[in-house]
Amino acid sequence: MTARPLPAPGHGGVDYEMRVDFDRLRRYRLDRAHKSLESSECGAFLLFDFYNIRYTTQTWIGGALGDKMTRYALLTRDTTPVLWDFGSAAKHHQLYSPWLRPEDCRAGMLGLRGAIARPRV
Repeated sequence: MTARPLPAPGHGGVDYEMRVDFDRLRRYRLDRAHKSLESSECGAFLLFDFYNIRYTTQTWIGGALGDKMTRYALLTRDTTPVLWDFGSAAKHHQLYSPWLRPEDCRAGMLGLRGAIARPRV
């Protein structure tokens, strides 16, 4: 038996009305991010700010890890975002964020702003 995510629409979710179209909201935000990239001279955006990552990837892991350089995302002109996060968070995004390709939710570590020592070679 395979574990599958259960929808949790929240207090405002009902089956008899279309209240919030989250898929439309995600498409709108990603389209705006791509338009911003297209209007710039940049070839890609490398995002470290939690709110920019949330806006572009529609993912969130809470504020406890804010400003520790633990998450980052890459948005190029012609692709969907690629997100690096803690291993367990990357797995969570693969399971519960079907708007992202599973291979674009990757485990990564930047060192928690120096809290983790570099490996000795």
